[in-house]
Amino acid sequence: MTAESQAIAKVAVITPYHREGLELLEQCHRSVKAQTMACRHVLVADGHPQAELQGWGIDHVLLPTSHDDIGSTPRLIGSYHAIGLGVDAVAFLDADNWYEPHHIEQMMVCREQSGAAFVSSSRLLCRLDGSPIGPCPITDPDCFIDTSCMLFGREAFHLLHHWALMPPYAHLIGDRVMLHHVRESGLNRKHLNDPSVCYRCGKEGLYRQMGEVIPPGVQPMPNYEAAFRQWQQDGYPPL
Repeated sequence: MTAESQAIAKVAVITPYHREGLELLEQCHRSVKAQTMACRHVLVADGHPQAELQGWGIDHVLLPTSHDDIGSTPRLIGSYHAIGLGVDAVAFLDADNWYEPHHIEQMMVCREQSGAAFVSSSRLLCRLDGSPIGPCPITDPDCFIDTSCMLFGREAFHLLHHWALMPPYAHLIGDRVMLHHVRESGLNRKHLNDPSVCYRCGKEGLYRQMGEVIPPGVQPMPNYEAAFRQWQQDGYPPL
């Protein structure tokens, strides 16, 4: 994408990164650059900037230290940077994931036709090597939407502060927390069943659920249940 097309882009894609390898970041960025609708790609270095990114034609936001919140604070900072530049919508893409070329255009067409303030998509589960496993069986627009499958329109920008203001334990389940706030807002939302986000499975839980052999390098499943319990103990509804 040229600097001119990025400057007039209506959508910003926010990608926080920490210590991901350059190869993963390149695949992530290529998928944004290849979108059929021009996007401003904002990569936010969470305390560990990579100088190689400076020549990519991106907005490279450098944070001086890591926030240790699984990308939540960098997502908010990247979003506010883009909003200040006048974008109409903000989407997210984690550094180890990538989009199908039509993803953003499809989401924005849905938004424009339906008037939805929040649009979500399904995701395609992929192995560590990038090969596809299949559509995600746990995606549910009323319960679970992965962060990389979310798009917030201007009417929903006021909800973005929850990335940083959620309780510290909740960052582990941050996508569910954000969906909770979207539901609670009463804003119009729409979901697309097309799995146009490619999600690299880095934790063992999804491999087990899909009946897959767990490859080397996959992380153990985090203690999501403890976070869910604490959320309810703090007086919030079940996620």
